[in-house]
Amino acid sequence: MNKLKLFLIISVLAAFIAACGQASTPTTNTAKNDNKSAVNAPSPNAPAATPAVVNDIAKAENLYTVNCMTCHKATGKGGKTTVDGKEINPDDITTAKQKAKPDEKIYGYISDGFPDDGMPSFKDKLKPEEINLIVKHVRTLQK
Repeated sequence: MNKLKLFLIISVLAAFIAACGQASTPTTNTAKNDNKSAVNAPSPNAPAATPAVVNDIAKAENLYTVNCMTCHKATGKGGKTTVDGKEINPDDITTAKQKAKPDEKIYGYISDGFPDDGMPSFKDKLKPEEINLIVKHVRTLQK
């Protein structure tokens, strides 16, 4: 009986030591799929996101999904696609060249569009604050 108790105590102690030896640093999820970009763990010193900020992030992603994703894809990489029977080749909005453009320029592209290239104008469909949210979402795709 004493050997059984000793074995159990040693087993529990070994499990405890093994658990304590694991790294306590946050891990980073770098898995990607077609609809989501890489997600990094927040810094432990980062302030918690407010409900308004979380709501804006969700609204921005939804606006992009509804208005932009058909052509520019979930990743922002664009590429050849057919919309309303017309083959178009939307720009990759994640390039360094696009990233270097000021928000106002990206806003103008969304607002005014490029009808000859197949990109519609959204100024009559979206409110200015909605276009600004899409610009913010585009910036997240460029990271």
